Amino acid sequence: MLPHIYSVYHLLSEFTMFWLYNKNASYLDALLCKEDVTLCEIMDTEDIINQCKVQSRALIDFLVKPEMMEELVSLVTREPSIELEERIRFKYPNIACELLTCDVPAINERLASDEVLLDKLYSFLECEPPLNPLLASYFSRIMGALIAKKTEQNWLSYQFTCLQVLDFLKAKDTFISLLLKHLGTSAIMDLMLKLMTQVESLEMRQNILNWLDSQRIMQSLVGLLNPKVDKERHYNVAQLLCDFIRVARDTQKNSTERVDPDPLLNTLESSETVSLLLDNIFEGEKTESAIVGGIQVLLALLDINQLSIPKLNNSQTTYNSDIGEETIINVEQRERVIQSTTETILGHLKDFHDLLLNPPKKTPISTTVGTLQTPVGNTRLQVTKLFAAAIASNNGRLLQEVVSLGTCTVLLDLFFKYPWNNFLHTQVENCLISALKTHTSDESDENSNALSRHLLVNCNVIERILKAWKDNDEQQKESNGVRQGYMGHLISIINKIVELCSDTSLGKYLLDNLPEVAKSLDEFKESTLKDTNAIQDTLLGGAYPNSSNEENDDYSDITFPQDQMYSSYQVQHLTSHCIDGYSGFNDDAFNDGDDTLQTIDHRTDMIFSLTDGDVAQQRELFKQVCAQNINTLDDADDQIFEDRDHTFQTVIEKEDQNETVYSSDSDDDSPSGVPMEVDPWMSPKAPERGVPPIGTVDPWGPASNSQSNPNSNVGDWADFADFTSVKFDANFDSAFDKTPAKPDISCTVENDLKVESIENDPKEEAKASSKDSKVSIEKVAQVPNKDAEKDAGDLCESKDNSQNVTQPVTEPSITPSLVEGDSCSLKSPETSQEKKDV
Repeated sequence: MLPHIYSVYHLLSEFTMFWLYNKNASYLDALLCKEDVTLCEIMDTEDIINQCKVQSRALIDFLVKPEMMEELVSLVTREPSIELEERIRFKYPNIACELLTCDVPAINERLASDEVLLDKLYSFLECEPPLNPLLASYFSRIMGALIAKKTEQNWLSYQFTCLQVLDFLKAKDTFISLLLKHLGTSAIMDLMLKLMTQVESLEMRQNILNWLDSQRIMQSLVGLLNPKVDKERHYNVAQLLCDFIRVARDTQKNSTERVDPDPLLNTLESSETVSLLLDNIFEGEKTESAIVGGIQVLLALLDINQLSIPKLNNSQTTYNSDIGEETIINVEQRERVIQSTTETILGHLKDFHDLLLNPPKKTPISTTVGTLQTPVGNTRLQVTKLFAAAIASNNGRLLQEVVSLGTCTVLLDLFFKYPWNNFLHTQVENCLISALKTHTSDESDENSNALSRHLLVNCNVIERILKAWKDNDEQQKESNGVRQGYMGHLISIINKIVELCSDTSLGKYLLDNLPEVAKSLDEFKESTLKDTNAIQDTLLGGAYPNSSNEENDDYSDITFPQDQMYSSYQVQHLTSHCIDGYSGFNDDAFNDGDDTLQTIDHRTDMIFSLTDGDVAQQRELFKQVCAQNINTLDDADDQIFEDRDHTFQTVIEKEDQNETVYSSDSDDDSPSGVPMEVDPWMSPKAPERGVPPIGTVDPWGPASNSQSNPNSNVGDWADFADFTSVKFDANFDSAFDKTPAKPDISCTVENDLKVESIENDPKEEAKASSKDSKVSIEKVAQVPNKDAEKDAGDLCESKDNSQNVTQPVTEPSITPSLVEGDSCSLKSPETSQEKKDV
């Protein structure tokens, strides 16, 4: 029912919008016809933006005028007067931006080809910072619409506009410096990202990337992470570089066309650029925004989330497929970048370690558990995250440096010092587990397991975890005891240590070198940890949320009033006629009529198997229907259907007024008389003169055996020219038997039958009309009539110049008098309207 309501609502909406758009279009066309109409008057028109998107010819011709384009550009680059009301101050700049970014080829080409307009647009960058954020967004949208291709945009139009705009920008010596100057505005950052990643054409993209690389744009962006630069640009530069790394790597990995090496990405991944980045963030006074921004770029280069490395499966590594080769190449490239980046970080690892001990100063903050005099801060959190990524790279020299600096000890101290900072706990856990995973069974090199041994022997990681667990249990036993916030992470860490001890050589190392620690760990695993894990694995409420057992639903018999209220709401606006008439719907209800017609192509899906009782019942029903009176049409009413105002009912009523009855009954001695019905609208008009006698040639016989009438043109119709006496004997009772009767006449029966409806009494009238000796037989039907058994003969009445001529009819054979001249008209009770309904 709801889809019907939605369908009606959708139709009403379309109807309303149709008239609304046409009304607005008519008003806009009338306004454009004025000679002194202004741009502001046009922009005040309702639905002006939609009219531009549908490319109204009159509106586009008006907007592309030089003076109008110049005014549009001025609106988006010039800040409105502060004396205007705030609600209408940016009204016209906003509409102007929407008109210029409607992706209309005429507007795009007009703007891109006019250097005066581009200069006026470019002048917005020459303003002193900070730029108006709203106007900057308008500027970025317009420039981005000319540079980046939309999905539905014409390719040739895009190439024309993009090439001209790029050539214009490359000709400006101050373009890069102005972008860097205003990079503190987010809209300018978005424009620079589009310039580096969204140029579609392969040749144009490679040209612009090479040009940007020649301008040393990556080195300039990294230089903005210097502590002397404002923090707004720190954040935007870091975001820009991280987004560029992600998009550039995804493009190289997923592109379906040839991809040349990205010079900007190669420059950013180089060790020289990474070293320049590290030098800038540690230069001068420690600034959190610069350090955090630089670490975010390093994490993107290290690919901490492993987004650009496809997952390898056995099929790709076993078989030398193209996909496997490309995947291996990508993995090798990422490994080279990670190795180069970690080697560069190694030179500044001590600087990062010092940040854990002496971060940038932070003011005390109040929390629900007290006041933190020295908060953790975002700097130490990001440094911990960087250590986790660097340790996971398994660089031997870097791991040895971590051991030398004692970084793991500092991380454990921070873990227990800030029991309520779960962000810090997560990163410390990653560092510890990554360090323990580096342990191998190869003891040939003393530095191979340096970090894992350092954690177990020098940092006493297992002892500190067990001690913290014990202290927490004792504290909880006290009155008002509180469970420590790091306990969840301790459970995760100890479970992973137990797993590593059972799956790797770490367990053997503990047994050989730290047997007491191994014994304590084993006892803890079998007692406290086992009970804790059992509690942790227990489902709250005994089942997963939102899960139910349909077979054992305890609430199936409960009636919720909300369901009844919702059902009442659905039908409260529907009339009883609509409700009673609704019988469900399916997908075909919303398709075209041609899609839902039952055609003969579906005959294989029909079931014809009937029982003896069904056959007998249908036979009696057929006889009852055929016993009804059928009022047929005479020759004078043949033309009545040419009037479109007449319906089938009016024809029947008029026929009743004529008081002319045609009847044809079967003889008593012929139980299976065959009246032949001919559709009067499918047959030619009967001639005024009689038809000469015809021969005794089978009209369905071969053409060589038939005597053709030279004056007739039968075409593909059966030839009745020499028809003399053909007996049509058919027994329709046999149709209901299981074994079909053999017909007397050899004729071709079509497999596909067209079933017509029978509404009135079958008075076997037939109308034979042959102007050129053509007779079209629509169908031959057997219509038994109970009244026929009482009559000895039938009279066939026909009109001939307002005089009725009666002739006896002998069944089952049809004598020549029945098909000659105007003696008897063969009528069909079927009409075109009935055929259409069926």
